[in-house]
Amino acid sequence: MSTNYNIKLGDPPGMVVDCSMEHYVDVFANKTNKSLLECIADILHDKQDIHLCLSGGLDSQFSLLYCLELEKNVTAYTYRSIWKDTILNVEDVYIAEQLAKKYNFKHHIIDIDLYEFYESKKHFKYGPEFLNNSPQLSVHFYFIELLKEKFNIDHILLGGDPPLLRYKEIKNKSKNLSIVGENFLQDIMAPYYFFCESIGVECIRDIYFHSPEAVYKSYMNNLDVIKNKGIYASTFSDIDVTHRYRRDIYMYKYEYYKNIIPNLIPQKSETTGFENLKKILATETGIYNQYNKLYRDPQIDIETKSPRARQRARRLANFDLQANYLEERKSKLGRFSRNINYPNVISDIYINFLTYIDENELECVNRYLFDF
Repeated sequence: MSTNYNIKLGDPPGMVVDCSMEHYVDVFANKTNKSLLECIADILHDKQDIHLCLSGGLDSQFSLLYCLELEKNVTAYTYRSIWKDTILNVEDVYIAEQLAKKYNFKHHIIDIDLYEFYESKKHFKYGPEFLNNSPQLSVHFYFIELLKEKFNIDHILLGGDPPLLRYKEIKNKSKNLSIVGENFLQDIMAPYYFFCESIGVECIRDIYFHSPEAVYKSYMNNLDVIKNKGIYASTFSDIDVTHRYRRDIYMYKYEYYKNIIPNLIPQKSETTGFENLKKILATETGIYNQYNKLYRDPQIDIETKSPRARQRARRLANFDLQANYLEERKSKLGRFSRNINYPNVISDIYINFLTYIDENELECVNRYLFDF
């Protein structure tokens, strides 16, 4: 595997993610009159046959529906997660099956024995090398590897995470903007690409970032949603006792997707099946975070003790080198949190987003989210 941990999404790229010692993200956007669907068609122009991970959730439903809209030949794969005698992701599998019946595409369901997977410590295999400290992502990587072995896939399309803008109060909207939810770019998104590259599978997890035009239209869709639907999502501080648990923005995501393509099947909430496993382990032991104690904390511990983590810690300890590097980056595009650099056109969209909410009476559709 390459040691520079640098990925480019698209050609030309809509995003460059570097998780090496430099650790930055560059976002590129070009204004266009094309629709987002037309931008996606351009990205997938060389693929008529599509291999799709279909969980049944909104993100993968959206990927399925735009593929069908573009008249692609879809083969979808869904994993059924099993813990002893319990199917954990029943709702997701059911929705995936209903979609396959409705649209008549090839659909394979693969069982994954999570008890055996975790107890045999297979999740550690998918850890530090891919900058992954999540036992849940490890399951996804294992699933993709199974698809490579069983179906010899050369690419995989996943649901990904659209750039959902969230409102927050900012006194000075002209500088130091930090778009909420950025941490997933390096912590969640990038490991998928690193892993898939290691097994020779092209990863298309976040298609919104695979061209500068798609980047522009996907951020612009937020403005369309708040203006057409009269709703928005917000971010609440932990110190806001009344609203700090209102972090579920599922309804905003649902309207975001519906504004592009209809016919999504809504769920009561955004779930993955892992919530059920956490409940089972907590109920059996009386320990609320037993899942984390058994599986997440040990994987995090392995990642933080890896040679690469120690190397990065030494690098960041050299404050002068790091400060000089950041000043150089700031002179190019302007530094945001986590060294994420947005072009002015995206900053302008975000400022317009915040301003429109400030000046109009819109409904905040955040719901309460509890970690189970």
